[in-house]
Amino acid sequence: MITCKISSVVLGLVLIASSACTFAAEMDAPASSEVTAAMQPYLDSYKLAGFIGIVADKTGKVHYKNLEGYADVEAKKPIREDNVFWIASMTKMFAGASVMMLVDEGKVSLDDPVTKFIPQLNKWMVVEEKDQSHVLLKPPARPVTIRHVLSHTSGLAGSSELQQVTGADSTPLKTRALSSVTGPLQSHPGDKYAYGNQGMNIAARIVEIVSGMPYEEFLQRRFFEPLGMTETTFWPSEAQIARLAGAYGPNLEKNGFARGDIGFLAKPYSDRVHRFPEAGGGLFSTMHDIFRYGLMLANDGELGGKRYLSHAAIDELRKEQTGTTKVNYSLGYHLRNGMFGHDGALGTDLSVNPKTGMVAIFMVQCTHGEKWAARDLFLKTARQVFPK
Repeated sequence: MITCKISSVVLGLVLIASSACTFAAEMDAPASSEVTAAMQPYLDSYKLAGFIGIVADKTGKVHYKNLEGYADVEAKKPIREDNVFWIASMTKMFAGASVMMLVDEGKVSLDDPVTKFIPQLNKWMVVEEKDQSHVLLKPPARPVTIRHVLSHTSGLAGSSELQQVTGADSTPLKTRALSSVTGPLQSHPGDKYAYGNQGMNIAARIVEIVSGMPYEEFLQRRFFEPLGMTETTFWPSEAQIARLAGAYGPNLEKNGFARGDIGFLAKPYSDRVHRFPEAGGGLFSTMHDIFRYGLMLANDGELGGKRYLSHAAIDELRKEQTGTTKVNYSLGYHLRNGMFGHDGALGTDLSVNPKTGMVAIFMVQCTHGEKWAARDLFLKTARQVFPK
């Protein structure tokens, strides 16, 4: 028996090593000179301290891999593949995918009223009129649905009044979801698009209620563990924080870098007692983990012989879901130039092209406003260099 156990351990280590070698081989790719040239002005003007750019296809082959600049300017530490990044609003992708997994299982429908799962939210009212002297509230013209909260068309404000006082991640999802009734809807459900995090937290709370497990556990069991996303978490460890890429932008004189911070989240990030999952923007991750998730999306919901989401579910995530507002947004996914995915507040981005199979990843921690222009130029260049 002892021999068998030792053999099992050895076999497991061999398989892990083999998997690591395979991934290393996949990631062994040249830098794109075109991407380097496109990003150089942002590096030179101190708008980007460093970035990772990946251009791959849905088979997992990385065609180009650019690592430029620093993860830590002060210590002169170059950016590396194992750096950890706050991925901010990229977190929203997992809320949408979690709900669609439950749709696949027949446990929820996108057009279910939110009050089916959280009855206390039947007290929502809508701001019909407002000026300095009065506010007129009326009942919603129609129920707020799961589709509404995932597509930013629910009428909810960006964050709840509770979050504005206590912080984004200092109260449990249950508390945050219930607290949304204290702030009235700003428009009738389905009438307007207003980007924010509150709807994502309500969707995540519904995932908890329907699945019977904490949201973070659902993500861990259903996505992170089976996909091999070993470093994606709401609570980075001290070891991971040591690899956290710094957030930078130009200093006031514009002759060097100024370090910023993640003011959105409470510290210490590793605190599991006082910090809770923020489904709209609380995750930390790495290039490797985001690549794994992107490959699943690019392969129509399947990866490594395991199906995570049905074709119908992926189709919903690739489809505009904002109704008459016609904003290019789905269910926790941006839609941009034929691609779907999401970006984060400090410039990180995952974009997948369903037609060409391109998976483009931009990992950066940038506090300057031109991060979006840099991201757009990276994606434009990625499409140009991606093999036809």
